[in-house]
Order: sequence, then structure tokens, then C-alpha cells
Amino acid sequence: MTLVNGLCADKTMTAVLSGDADIGFMGPEATVYVYNEGKGDYVVNFAQLTQRAGNFLVTKDKNETFTWDNVKGKTLVGGRAGGRQGIM
Repeated sequence: MTLVNGLCADKTMTAVLSGDADIGFMGPEATVYVYNEGKGDYVVNFAQLTQRAGNFLVTKDKNETFTWDNVKGKTLVGGRAGGRQGIM
């Protein structure tokens, strides 16, 4: 697994949508923006990964039976320090 700081939600979303990252760790706002643009290729949010942070794990792949084993061997992109995205 390779872990990269995505710097912010929009850059993290761009990395996921372009295929540069398999999974992104960010708030849900970028997903809403992409979906509202009418894009057919939007990500899916996984909610409540932590007790207090408002972060979401997002991916382009539909997976209704997610487990943490699904992230093994994937590239993860975190957000910026001090931002809502947090560093993984």
C-alpha cells in the first residue's frame, strides 16, 4: 500500500477520478460537487469511519460488502494537515 497526502478534498477527488489513487480519505463535499455536475462516474462514500471526525473513505468501485481487507494493495490519498480531511 502506498499512502500519499492529497492536500485537499478537490485534489484527492481528482486523484481518485483520474485513477491515480484507488481510494481517497476526505469529507463528502467533493463527492456532492461531482455528483451535482451530472457525472456518471462518481465515487461512493463510506460513513462514520471514526467517532468524531467527519471524514469519509471514497472510491469509484461499487462495493456493497466493504471490509478493510479491500484496501490492501491499494493507493490511499489523505487530505491536508489541519483540514477536514486529515492525514492518514
